[in-house]
Amino acid sequence: MKGYTRLPKRHLYLIISVLGILIFLLSLEIMMKVKDINIYNDWLNDNKQYAGTNTTKTELFNIYVSMNLSMYFQRIIVPMALGIHTYLSYAKIRINKLFVFIWTVLLIGSVLYTIVGLENYTIFTYMYIALYIIVIFTILSLLTVIDKSEKS
Repeated sequence: MKGYTRLPKRHLYLIISVLGILIFLLSLEIMMKVKDINIYNDWLNDNKQYAGTNTTKTELFNIYVSMNLSMYFQRIIVPMALGIHTYLSYAKIRINKLFVFIWTVLLIGSVLYTIVGLENYTIFTYMYIALYIIVIFTILSLLTVIDKSEKS
């Protein structure tokens, strides 16, 4: 079929491995945030609106955990979906320039979301940005593979 190219195995492994590292780091950061009592106490100090309510400490902790988990799922959805789509593209459906365009836009959006949400200058944030840039350049390098495939 013209317009659809098989995803090279090298690109598959690179994208999947970088996304795996990214998801692992996101999971590790959320686990550290939820388990560290000092970060929780800082959150309580920053959110004084809960002090005047009749909210128990257990309810406050549940709010804190729920907030962090919802942020985790918001940040993990793009890498997870890209990993699944990349595997399916290799195994079954193939790729074209639309694949490259859509995932480049979504990844740039994820990078911008990470930069805007730069609340604490941790090493994790800079690692996320670097990993996203690696994936973006890998996805963009698929354009040359698609062009070579269309010419032959």
